Amino acid sequence: MSIFVSIKNFDDGREKFKQYPNKWLILERRFDGGKLLLQNAFDKDVIINTISTWKTDPYTEEPN
Repeated sequence: MSIFVSIKNFDDGREKFKQYPNKWLILERRFDGGKLLLQNAFDKDVIINTISTWKTDPYTEEPN
């Protein structure tokens, strides 16, 4: 099962990722789940190698 998150805190040099749709696939959990390896859901070439789990939220579709 694929699990998606959105990023709520773009800091530590991750501001450049704000330009992509804020839907990210969790590829891997590291350090007992404290860090995540993410892939953008729409541009598979865009990878965030490490981000703290607390900087993300479960992804939900915006209501129309």
